[in-house]
Amino acid sequence: MRDKYPGWYPKSSVEASALWDNAIFVPDANVLLHCLRHPAAVREELLRLFDALKESLWIPYQVGLEFHRNRLDVELGAQDAYDVLIKDQEATIEKARERLRQLRAHPTISVPKELAALDMFSADFRARMAASQASHPTEDIAAAVTRLTQLLDGRIGDKWKPEQLAALKKEGEDRYAKKIPPGYKDAKKDAGEFDKYGDLIIWKDMIGKAKADKRPIIFISDDAKEDWWWIHKGRKLGPRPELIEEFQAGSDQDFHIYEFGQFLRFAAERFPEIQAGVGQVEKSLQEDERARRKQNEVAEAIETQAKVRELEDERDQIVTVLSGAPGASMPIAPVDRSALRTRLNELSAELESHQRRHEEAPSSPIDRAEVSASTEGSP
Repeated sequence: MRDKYPGWYPKSSVEASALWDNAIFVPDANVLLHCLRHPAAVREELLRLFDALKESLWIPYQVGLEFHRNRLDVELGAQDAYDVLIKDQEATIEKARERLRQLRAHPTISVPKELAALDMFSADFRARMAASQASHPTEDIAAAVTRLTQLLDGRIGDKWKPEQLAALKKEGEDRYAKKIPPGYKDAKKDAGEFDKYGDLIIWKDMIGKAKADKRPIIFISDDAKEDWWWIHKGRKLGPRPELIEEFQAGSDQDFHIYEFGQFLRFAAERFPEIQAGVGQVEKSLQEDERARRKQNEVAEAIETQAKVRELEDERDQIVTVLSGAPGASMPIAPVDRSALRTRLNELSAELESHQRRHEEAPSSPIDRAEVSASTEGSP
C-alpha cells in the first residue's frame, strides 16, 4: 500500500539518512539571508555549514533573485536600527516624563528624582547605540556576501524565459484556485506580476534539477506555511503528501524538507566541523524567529483592525438606510431592502467571528505548527 501512497508515510530515520547520502541541498532565500543578519560568530558557522555542503549545494535562479531583492533590506535595516531604536525609546521616555510632570503632590514619588533617572537612562541608551553604530560590521557583512557568492558560483539554475513565466502564470492561477501546493498561500501577494508564483517557480526548478541529475532534493526553508508542510493537529510531519507524490511523478526522485534549525542539528551529526557552533547558531535563529513572529502578529493585528473598521462602517451605513434615519439615502425597492438585510446578517456574523478569535487569543499559527526535532527522527 505504501507504494501507492508514498507521500502519506513520514520518513523513518533510516530513510532520511539514506536520502542525505545522495541528495542535492537547496536552501531558500531566507536561509541564505541568515548569513547576513546574525552576529559574526553565527555568520561564520553558517558559512562553514554551506562550505561543508558545497559539493551538493544548488539553488534555483528564483532563490538567488529573492536573496538579492531582500539583501539590502536586511543590511540597511540593521544599519538603520540604531536611529530607529533611539527615536522609539525617546518617544516612550517622553511620555513617562510628561506623566511625571502632570503628577500632583505624591506621598512617596519624587518627580525631580524620577525625571533625572529617566534622563540618565536615556543618555546611557543613546551612548550604547552610538557605540554599536560606530562598530557596525559593514565590511564583514560585505565579505560574507562575497563568500556566499563564491560558494554558489556555478550552482544556480537558469533564469526563466518570458514565455515560460507566462505559461506558469496560467498554471499557477489554476493551482492556487484549487489550493494545490506549493505557493497558494502567497496568492494575495501583489508586489509584482510573478511574485506570488515564486514558490511555484522554485518547486518546478527543483523537480527539473532532480530529474536531470537523477538525485533527490532536500529543501531547507524557514517557510512554515501549510502549502509546504503536512501539519496534523499542530504537528509537522514532513512535506505535504501531494508534494512528495508530484515530485516523484515529475522526476522519479524523492523530496524532503527541513526547517533550518532542525536541519542544523542533523547536519552537525554529519559534519563534525560545525558541531561546536550549532548551539550558538540555534539560539540566534530562535531569537530571530521570535522577533519575526512578533512582527507578523503586529502586522496581522493592524490588518484585522482595519478590516473590522471597514465592516463596521458598512454595517452602520446599512442600518442607517434600513432605519430611514436622518442622512440616509432615498427609499429603496423592497428587493434591495431584502438584499441589504441579508448583507447585514453576513456582516454581523463576520464581526462576531473576529470578536471570538480576539477573545480566544490563541497562540500564533507558527507556535501551533511547531514540533520538536524528534518528530521526524534523525538522518
